[in-house]
Amino acid sequence: MRTVPISSAVIRAAEQHWLKSSKSIARDVQKGGIRMSEEIFGAVQKLPVNGTKKQVVLQCAPLLTGIKLSNLLNVRSDQKEEVLRIFEGSPVCCRVLYEFQGRLSILLYRPGMLAAYLEREDVKKLMTSFGYENPDLEETLNRIADAYQDHMNGKRGFPHEIGLVLGYPPVDVEGFIEKEGRDFLYSGYWKVYGNLEDTLKTFEAYDQARDYVIGMTGNGNEIRDILAAS
Repeated sequence: MRTVPISSAVIRAAEQHWLKSSKSIARDVQKGGIRMSEEIFGAVQKLPVNGTKKQVVLQCAPLLTGIKLSNLLNVRSDQKEEVLRIFEGSPVCCRVLYEFQGRLSILLYRPGMLAAYLEREDVKKLMTSFGYENPDLEETLNRIADAYQDHMNGKRGFPHEIGLVLGYPPVDVEGFIEKEGRDFLYSGYWKVYGNLEDTLKTFEAYDQARDYVIGMTGNGNEIRDILAAS
């Protein structure tokens, strides 16, 4: 296999992407598709579970409760096996999208929900415009993983189809592309460019899911218990 050199600028960008400190998250910085106040982050830090499970609670509460079809989990490479064990035999599947210098991105998703979402006419139309004409979920995820790796290695622009795989509304994905991430109506779990009222209700539901998962975990419930109740 031919080794492709990676520029120092790409390495620095990747390091910044992966190595955000806990302090920056506590200051209400977006990470893993969520925004979190210092108070909520502090509550998560006090949970009676290890670091990997805290990261799952921190980044993936809406997925755990079944109201979101997927989440992107960013963890250290040495946490990979534990993440796989947590979700083994559960309704949630794991797919590594990228690994770099001891960090990795794992797509956690509910296959049935994700496949149904990608079959929605407006979603399918936008996916087709990105070059995804085969509806097979595994092939779609394979291509997205390749595209994301190429992006992180500096070989292509950001693959906006990831937004659809994360359940973002097509209007917001299209708006983000057209406006280049600017002039949004609201910025929460993602940047909103249309249907603001409905999306704010979705964000509120995600916040409620976060509070529920924190409460359940704080009372000694395992992630599997939360998944079983969803």
